Amino acid sequence: MAIFNNNKVQGLLIDRGLKDLDDQTVEHVEAIFSELDENKLLNKSNTGNFTDRSNQEKVGFLRALVEQNWIIISQNQRILDEMKKHH
Repeated sequence: MAIFNNNKVQGLLIDRGLKDLDDQTVEHVEAIFSELDENKLLNKSNTGNFTDRSNQEKVGFLRALVEQNWIIISQNQRILDEMKKHH
């Protein structure tokens, strides 16, 4: 698994609205980013060997799920932050 440099991780977190995650979550996100990058699923380029339409559709669907997960992570972090304010 490739390990990203910290600047790249921070840039990706900011791009997805996740700049205020706690350190433990950032470590998990870094592992996710590394896995996605290794499998060419992190960006919208078609650099993988997805020659038939069926595979392209599957990859597109997986990318959509990944992006949905970034939204959920961001929302969860906001909920945690609000809970900390009230305790």
